[in-house]
Amino acid sequence: MTAPTHVRQMARECIAVRVRLLNRLITKVCDDGLRPFGVRVAQVNILVAVAHDGPITPNEVAKRLVLDKSTLSRDADKLIASGWLATDPSDDGRSHTLRITPAGLELLDRIHPVWVAGQKKLAAILGAGTVGAIGGTVNDLWAKMG
Repeated sequence: MTAPTHVRQMARECIAVRVRLLNRLITKVCDDGLRPFGVRVAQVNILVAVAHDGPITPNEVAKRLVLDKSTLSRDADKLIASGWLATDPSDDGRSHTLRITPAGLELLDRIHPVWVAGQKKLAAILGAGTVGAIGGTVNDLWAKMG
């Protein structure tokens, strides 16, 4: 049986399918390397965002990483419980900020060589052109998000 034309077009051209496939491949490579540290790449992304831009509100982290608040909250709670992130009340007392702890910075120090190796592995799998295109696209998106 031959699939209808529109189904073949969707199978051939769907951006979402292709991006999700890339996401699963990249996440697997990264999570495999991070497994000995008891952390996943999604959590490392949060740690790096907080270390780079913090102290920062959870809403700002969610916006920066394009995460829904419940996903961020679950991962941040795990990072706080592990002692890698901490919270501080905001000046208005209605919210809080996240900051990386010394233990969180030490974890990032230990992870860094594994991160470098993972980046090299992904570059070999994807090719330099694809890695550059992904980086440029994400930089453009961040610039538009302001």
